[in-house]
Amino acid sequence: MPQTGQVQPSDAPRPTSSEAEREVWLALRKRLPAGWRAWHSLRLRDGKGYLGEGDFVLAHPERGLMVLEVKGGHVEQRDGRWFQNGRELDPAPLTQGLGFQRKLLERLAAFGSAPPACGVAAAFPDVEFDEGPTADDLRGALLGKAQLHWLEQYFDGLVKRVLPPPGAAKGDWIERLQKLWGVAWIPSLSLGSQAQLAEEGRYELDEAQLAALDGLLENDRVLVSGAAGSGKTLIAAEAARRHAAEGKKVLLLCFTAPLRTWLAARLHADGVEVQTVSGLAKVIASAAGEEVAAGDLTNSEYWRTVYERALDRVEQRWDVVIVDEGQDLTLEGWCLVDALAKGKRLWAFHDSAQGYWQDRRPPLELFAARFTLPRGRRCPAGIEALSARYAGRVGDERAIAKAVKDGSLSFVPCDDPARVADKVGDEVERLLAKGLKLADIGVVSLRGQTADGAILRQPRLGKFEFVAADHPDMEGRLVADTFLRWKGLERPAIIVAVEGAEGRDRFATRMHIALSRATVAARIVGAPLPPASSPLPH
Repeated sequence: MPQTGQVQPSDAPRPTSSEAEREVWLALRKRLPAGWRAWHSLRLRDGKGYLGEGDFVLAHPERGLMVLEVKGGHVEQRDGRWFQNGRELDPAPLTQGLGFQRKLLERLAAFGSAPPACGVAAAFPDVEFDEGPTADDLRGALLGKAQLHWLEQYFDGLVKRVLPPPGAAKGDWIERLQKLWGVAWIPSLSLGSQAQLAEEGRYELDEAQLAALDGLLENDRVLVSGAAGSGKTLIAAEAARRHAAEGKKVLLLCFTAPLRTWLAARLHADGVEVQTVSGLAKVIASAAGEEVAAGDLTNSEYWRTVYERALDRVEQRWDVVIVDEGQDLTLEGWCLVDALAKGKRLWAFHDSAQGYWQDRRPPLELFAARFTLPRGRRCPAGIEALSARYAGRVGDERAIAKAVKDGSLSFVPCDDPARVADKVGDEVERLLAKGLKLADIGVVSLRGQTADGAILRQPRLGKFEFVAADHPDMEGRLVADTFLRWKGLERPAIIVAVEGAEGRDRFATRMHIALSRATVAARIVGAPLPPASSPLPH
């Protein structure tokens, strides 16, 4: 079978009530000569409104562009006037095609494109004739039923009659025709646009969260559970703000310095005091002028001494104590919270799935009521599903696969730990190219801050400088920090750095915490564990 040209649509014509156009589409699909392309029903619109439609537009890169106007039914000319099924044709057969051709050329010119030649022809697929009309505009420029059936024999003559000798083409005019016709459109938003939309509702409680807060206000001692993204930190902050507005002295406690920095910036004007539990312990312990000797901040004996001295000097200066990220507090930390809130209102928020230390948990005896927040809404479905799998829950495989396909989730392999920083930098650059800003991107390392060779000890990631999560300018900068110090925080795009053997202890918990920081997109950079022990996407 001889090779034929390309006709679009390829499987069926665009929806139309015209049987004549269906016949022409079928003839072109079967018999259009090789090298030619044809588009059925090309529609144009400018800023003022609808411009019109070309029944068929044919194009050849060397010969040029031809508009084919189709008229169905019985068409004839009598006394110099044209009739279709007995009714006078107004305008005449080629007039619409000529008008559309002019508008199409103007549209192409606006994009700096032009075909090497152009012309207009007509097709009457229901009309049979041996000799065509003698009217000079249609002479040799008309295809009837027989001519469409034997299109291979008539097409070259039609082209020679309709198209003048080709000149020089301009620009990518055939590709532009394809775009004007619209071969495919899959709705999507750039990551930058998604980040902007996520930012608009980032710090607002939804109806379910507001309802939960209203219900909690009746309780003096309540432990609130909620998965990552359920709004624990936002509800804790809003609860602190409302209590302060009633004239109460409010203390909001958290576990990490970065979260304290973030919360303090938002609650300073409301009169809420924000501290880390360990930081407040040091302040209280040193209040009598007796400094606690500096020691290894990772040494449990050092902190036991700090908390013992703090408990000896506790003053109940606050009417309300609220604790966020309560799953991370040590027993000594909870003893201090209990002493601070004795006889006062105490609320605590926690998520056992984000608990890194297995021996730490909120003491249930401190609370008279327990409440569970509805499921989170922070992450897109695919990232949430993968994060859920790391948390030991069922994660929708189809959602993960869809996220990988649409680009919101991806895995970037890097077997050499020494190159992870550069690979992370490459991903930052790619995310910037998708419309994100540096302030939209966060890097989460699964290793500690002081680990040898950790990317956080590098001066930059690729070519990008970064700051820690508690830096005063963190909200306007690229942030890179450990998974623990990212708790309670979020960014539109999160890059998870999987570095070397360190960081594999309780790997699933680390990954769950890291992934659940992302509101739009996540990238996992590094060497994965074997599939049997890790649900990393491949």
